[in-house]
Amino acid sequence: MAQKLFHCDRIDLTCWAGLLSPPDCAALIQIGRAHLQDATVTDEDSGEAVSHPQRVSQMAWPKREQYPLLQRMAAGIAQLTGVSLDCQEPLQILRYLPGGEYRPHFDAFATDSPALRCGGNRQWTLIFYLNPVEGGGETCFPELGLTVVPLPGSGIVFRNLNAAGVREPLALHAGNPVTQGEKWIATQWIRERAYVDPRAAG
Repeated sequence: MAQKLFHCDRIDLTCWAGLLSPPDCAALIQIGRAHLQDATVTDEDSGEAVSHPQRVSQMAWPKREQYPLLQRMAAGIAQLTGVSLDCQEPLQILRYLPGGEYRPHFDAFATDSPALRCGGNRQWTLIFYLNPVEGGGETCFPELGLTVVPLPGSGIVFRNLNAAGVREPLALHAGNPVTQGEKWIATQWIRERAYVDPRAAG
């Protein structure tokens, strides 16, 4: 059963233990391995998925309809956040090898980004930690002085937008470099409105 570990009011960040069972974590890693490719970021100027040196990892975007586990997770996320399942982007599974990192960044987009056409901005981020990391790989929030250690089955949820509906500066975060072993996570972004996948539309 999920247990709340701590909460940060400033960006409504909550850290939970027990969000995922060990079998679910193992299954997500197995699904990720089957679909891995070099990780990309969404370019704010074009709205396109592009490679970027700030993100050194591999990622998978499995189709929800192909995996009952992903469908069950999507329903649970909608219940946890109170936001319709239609607002969820496809779940992203990521692997970081030694040296892999995601330098400080925002998940929300600028107010003039073409990426907003896909369902508005990213209002919430959820990160699920899937394996024990031998060294490094913490999620840090430099503006908050907060660091989260990745523990299998745990996860965090935080708000990306402020009360005015624009990017929250305090939500700046990073995935610290992995120094030993590997790190597996699953990331769920939740939009303001129903998400339209540009890959499907194209």
